[in-house]
Amino acid sequence: MTAEKWQLGEAIRTARMRKGLTQEALAELLDITPIHLKNMESSRRKPSVPLLFEMMELLDFSVDALVFPDRGTGGAIHTDGLTAEEREAVERLVDVMRRKKQTRG
Repeated sequence: MTAEKWQLGEAIRTARMRKGLTQEALAELLDITPIHLKNMESSRRKPSVPLLFEMMELLDFSVDALVFPDRGTGGAIHTDGLTAEEREAVERLVDVMRRKKQTRG
């Protein structure tokens, strides 16, 4: 089994547990059987792309770190639903925080 395949199953399991969901509850939300979910979490099966996207949305996780491990572990800031002005304010805040960190480190 490849490391990437194992990491995906582990990422799904970790995200599910972080949300406080049982395998049965998540399987019901995804309209799949608990056995199917168990097989994905144990890396015996891979989810289809549409199912993976549905899990990512329900569990609020991303596979970016699995697909692009060299990018680091920085989190993503979701700006969906914000106005352009609000997104600019968030970008300025992040820039200020980065400069502050650089001057300290």
